[in-house]
Amino acid sequence: MGFGRAAELALVEVADYAAHLTPLRDRLETELLARITSAERNGHASQRLANTSSITFTGVEAEALLLLLDQAGVCASAGSACLADSDEPSHVIRAMKPQSAAARQMIRFSLGTETTAAEVDAAVVAVVRSVARLL
Repeated sequence: MGFGRAAELALVEVADYAAHLTPLRDRLETELLARITSAERNGHASQRLANTSSITFTGVEAEALLLLLDQAGVCASAGSACLADSDEPSHVIRAMKPQSAAARQMIRFSLGTETTAAEVDAAVVAVVRSVARLL
C-alpha cells in the first residue's frame, strides 16, 4: 500500500516537476547555444526529460571543461548517466555522436527541484568563461 500511495503522489507531482524544470532547462540551453557558437544540443528539443540537458562543445574536451566548472562551483557530468562510472562513451552517446571526438566533448547538466533561475544564470556564466578559456 505504501508503494501504491507513493506512486499516486508521484503522479500528481510529475506535472509540477516538469513545469518547474523545463523552463530552467530551456533557459540554460538557450543561453549557452546563443553565447557559444560551437555548442550544440544533443537530442530532441522537447521530447525528453525536463531536468536534463546534454550539450556538445565542439573543440573542448569534456574532462577539461568539467575541471574548470568544478572550480567554479558548477556540477555537471561527461556523457550519459548510463555509464557514469566509466571513461568510455555510452551506447547512447555513440549513437547520437558516432565521431569519437564529439562523444568526448559532451557535457550533461541535471537540474533539480531546488534549482533556481539565478543558479542557471551563474552556471551559464561559468560555462561560457570556461569554454572560452579552453578554445
